[in-house]
Amino acid sequence: MSGSVSRNNRIGGLLLFLGIGQFLLFLNIAAFVDKGYSISNNTISHLGIDSTAYIFDATIIVLGILEIVSGLFLRGYSLGVTISLILSGIGAAGVGIFDEHFGFIHLTFALFAFLFAAITSFFVLSKKRDLMAIVWAILGAFSLVALILFTLTIKVSTSYDLGLGVGGIERLILIPNLIWAMAFGGSLYSNRD
Repeated sequence: MSGSVSRNNRIGGLLLFLGIGQFLLFLNIAAFVDKGYSISNNTISHLGIDSTAYIFDATIIVLGILEIVSGLFLRGYSLGVTISLILSGIGAAGVGIFDEHFGFIHLTFALFAFLFAAITSFFVLSKKRDLMAIVWAILGAFSLVALILFTLTIKVSTSYDLGLGVGGIERLILIPNLIWAMAFGGSLYSNRD
C-alpha cells in the first residue's frame, strides 16, 4: 500500500471514529436532558424536535459530514466503502436538517443512514477478509434485520418491535452499526502499513 493511501486510510478511519464518538456522547446527553423522552417509546429522531433539537441535530449533522469526508479519504481503500459511507453520511446529515416534522423526507434520509451504514460492513468484509471483518458484517446484517422489523413496526403493527418499543427496535439498527463502524475506523487509524 502506498504511503499516501495508507495516510488517507488512517485519516478516514480517525474521522469515522471521531464522528461516531461525538454522536454517541451527544445522543446520550440529549436523551438525558429531555426529561420526557423514552428510549423505548420514542424514536431516536424525536430528540431532534423538542428541547434537545439543538444537541441532536448538530451532532447527527456532524456525524454525517464526518462520514462523508471519511468516505472521501477512503477512496483508495475501497470504492464500495467510499460510496456507501458517503450515502450513509448524506442520510445522517439529512436526518438532522429535515427533522421528524418533514415526514417522508426525514424517513428517506433515515433509511439512507441506516441502510448504507449496514451495507458498508459488507464492503469492508469483501476487502478485509479476516475474523474482525466477519464480526462487523454480522453486526451489519443484524442491523438490516432490525431495519426490516422497525419498518414493519411503523408501517404494519407494533407486534414486530420484539417488545422493545419503536425506540428500542430502532436502537437495534443504530447500535450494531455504530459498534462495527467505530471499531473499523479505529483499526484503520491504528494500521501503520
